[in-house]
Amino acid sequence: MRPFTTILKYELFSLFISSSTYIASFYFLTLLGIGFKFFLESFSYTDWILPPLSSLVVGLFFGAPALVPFLTMRSFAEERKLGTLETLLTTPIDSGILVIGKWSACFIFFSIICILSFIYPLILIYLHPEQGFNLGFSSPHYWVGCSLFLLLYGGSFTAIGIFSSIMTKNQMVAGMLSFTLITLYISLMSISSKSNINNGNLEGNYQLLEQSLAPLTNGFEKLEQFSVGFIDVATIFHQIIFIMFFLVLSTIQLNRLNK
Repeated sequence: MRPFTTILKYELFSLFISSSTYIASFYFLTLLGIGFKFFLESFSYTDWILPPLSSLVVGLFFGAPALVPFLTMRSFAEERKLGTLETLLTTPIDSGILVIGKWSACFIFFSIICILSFIYPLILIYLHPEQGFNLGFSSPHYWVGCSLFLLLYGGSFTAIGIFSSIMTKNQMVAGMLSFTLITLYISLMSISSKSNINNGNLEGNYQLLEQSLAPLTNGFEKLEQFSVGFIDVATIFHQIIFIMFFLVLSTIQLNRLNK
């Protein structure tokens, strides 16, 4: 447990002293706040059927491809570029512990940004309690569902970022690879939520595949459930598997570099 704690503290320290993470976080939260303000101002004129708090989750969700690479691209790519990874691998630290430690630090920082974004509705509740109550910001089950949804998919996105970082020595390449993979993942969820295959020959196989991958691909449908406080256990289970999949791939790649 001590090696994991050491790695976690070091990675968190690196993130907190990195100017790039602060700049990315500042612009991200600023744009998110502006978007949230305009959404609330035009909420009565839209056909948005979910709780207004879910709009903040959507902003964080679609903004993840621009934010996560700044948190993860340095984790392994910089170590490989500086040659310190080889030295680190000679120490009695398990490769899996190293990967999990770096991922945990990025995930914690991402969670902190999510927590900071929730300050916007809290400010509204403090300044305008009646409006905040009417918009559902005082409902605990909305907060629990939206927070859990963000944590689940934030864990997946940061796991993808760690995998991207370990595949190259160049931080920019790692960032672009992470951006591409996360964008493809979100695009897959967007496309699959709108797709409707009516081919009779493929209907049975498609339905079986759809049911197996639904918690992974139909993220926007799951957001509708989580945002109203309905917790889907299958989504939690599948996202944990998804996170473990990319962390295992990262560990395998790290072991290959150690040979």
